[in-house]
Amino acid sequence: MPAALKRKDKDGKRYERPPEIEACIETLDALDAGVRLSRFDGASKKHPQYVPTEAVLHFLRRAWVDGDQGQFEKIFRILLKRIDQSLYSAISDRRMDGAADIRDEIRSRFVVLLTRDCNAHPGLLDFYEIRFDKAMVALRTTVLRKIGPATRKIKTVPLGSQDGEGPEISAEVESALEDFLSGDPQKIDDPAFRLVLFAAIDQLPQDQKQVIGLFLQGIPNHSEDPDVMTIARTLDCDERTVRNRKARACKALKAILEKEAEL
Repeated sequence: MPAALKRKDKDGKRYERPPEIEACIETLDALDAGVRLSRFDGASKKHPQYVPTEAVLHFLRRAWVDGDQGQFEKIFRILLKRIDQSLYSAISDRRMDGAADIRDEIRSRFVVLLTRDCNAHPGLLDFYEIRFDKAMVALRTTVLRKIGPATRKIKTVPLGSQDGEGPEISAEVESALEDFLSGDPQKIDDPAFRLVLFAAIDQLPQDQKQVIGLFLQGIPNHSEDPDVMTIARTLDCDERTVRNRKARACKALKAILEKEAEL
């Protein structure tokens, strides 16, 4: 049986891998190292013998603990290739300006996390062994929130004109996300919750995602001071558009997070 994960959730319960990941690791553990390595790098995602990235990461981390530098380097190259393939699919040069820089930033952040996990903070990547793709979506969203909106100029129009976004939404809905985020600081400090939150943000339409990303960076909707950077100025739209997009995003996030909590 694979060694238990170290990290705990906000309730003090130790993280646990899904049963299918545990079973996959046990099966791979019985193989010769060379055969196992070929399984990591050989099959496509749709192939029956495809090894989930959660299991690949497990053996990468274990190689470090065991001091097997050769295996570590080989598995690391395979893992990075998988990450690169995923990033090229999600952040293509055709769809986003500055895509290469964004991919590099995400890749670099993951390598930093791995380095810290191996050296000073064992357990830092435990969630990645549970839901690797979801964790990477969260990492990707974090980077896009920071540098994404500045990479391209998005032209928008006020609500109620021709963009089809409908009528004004109430202030109560607009405040939903603020209440949800600020009402339980302990929950926000939980890394697992942040991963879920960022993954939920990534599901939003692009215009709402941009507004929420800037909002979470503390940028105001609007300011009379022309020297103050605002969401409206960054996205080249009016304040009413920003309010409505943020309100719709808040409502959608609340629904996604409540559904996630029921799982």
